[in-house]
Amino acid sequence: MTFLLLKACFVSALIWLALGLTSLAQTPQPNQSSALIESRELNARVIKLYAEQKYDEALPLARRALELREAELGTNHQDLIPLLLNLGELYRATQKENDARSSYQRALRISESALGVDDLRVAKVLDKLAYLAFGEGEYDKSEHFFLRSLAIKEKALGAESLDVAETAFGLGEMYRYHREYAKAEARYQQAIHIWEKSTKRDDAQLLKALNGYQLALIGQDKTVEAEQVQKRRAELSAKPGVVEGGVLNGTAVKLVQPSYPPLAPRVYYLSVQVRVMIDETGKVISAQVIGQPHPAFRAAAEEAARHSKFTPTLVSGVPVKVNGTIIYNFVAR
Repeated sequence: MTFLLLKACFVSALIWLALGLTSLAQTPQPNQSSALIESRELNARVIKLYAEQKYDEALPLARRALELREAELGTNHQDLIPLLLNLGELYRATQKENDARSSYQRALRISESALGVDDLRVAKVLDKLAYLAFGEGEYDKSEHFFLRSLAIKEKALGAESLDVAETAFGLGEMYRYHREYAKAEARYQQAIHIWEKSTKRDDAQLLKALNGYQLALIGQDKTVEAEQVQKRRAELSAKPGVVEGGVLNGTAVKLVQPSYPPLAPRVYYLSVQVRVMIDETGKVISAQVIGQPHPAFRAAAEEAARHSKFTPTLVSGVPVKVNGTIIYNFVAR
């Protein structure tokens, strides 16, 4: 099962190729060698190519950047960590999950040795491993990595940290996809509590958590609580002339079902949520996947959503736009 947040949190979830370089920056070198300079320049090109989704073109450059830095600094230097994470992201994007796992695991070993097992940067590597395990349906491993990351963050940053909320949300997503609805409910509540109180609140992020929370409640037949969450979502996403429609699968005149993408990794089961806006005629005018599944699943789900059609929604007899969610389930045959 491919995710993230998540996690996570997996689009705001963690686009580590760009963000990881900031939080795991290389140690400044007073007189860098030509090899280290070339490594840094290659890495910049890798980031640009990744942003352009040119993964196959970026992959050999990422490998070369790592080789150059290894030759100069040794095989266990902490400045290898961001390059290993970048390489792992490219392996994931090119469906080389085993290679991605090896890169992340090596980054974890170096992080723990160079930074200490309770360092926040270790937690971020654990998040990467958690989402990868999540994507491959390795429930126990994913839970272990998420819980360990959460413990590090809570200890270092406190229970009200936004970083804690991100990992709690990823854990909630993982539990929900594995139908552990009670556990998912608790983690969504944790993330929502933090995000609701934050002065830096991201409403789009909060809506994702509320959506997952509502689905976890529905999975437990907690209808009244789910309706209350739906009202909160409607309040949060309210715009002039736009209403919140919740899960829209049952209201479709034509719900296009995506085929299993031929380029996607084989997974046992994957649920993908697509946030859509429907115009006054029932036409889908925007569609964006929630979370960070494999790009092939994202493309298939968004394309299917855009070609779906819904009954127009009337408020006091007047057609209005509707925000809502379409849920697609992918099962490898």
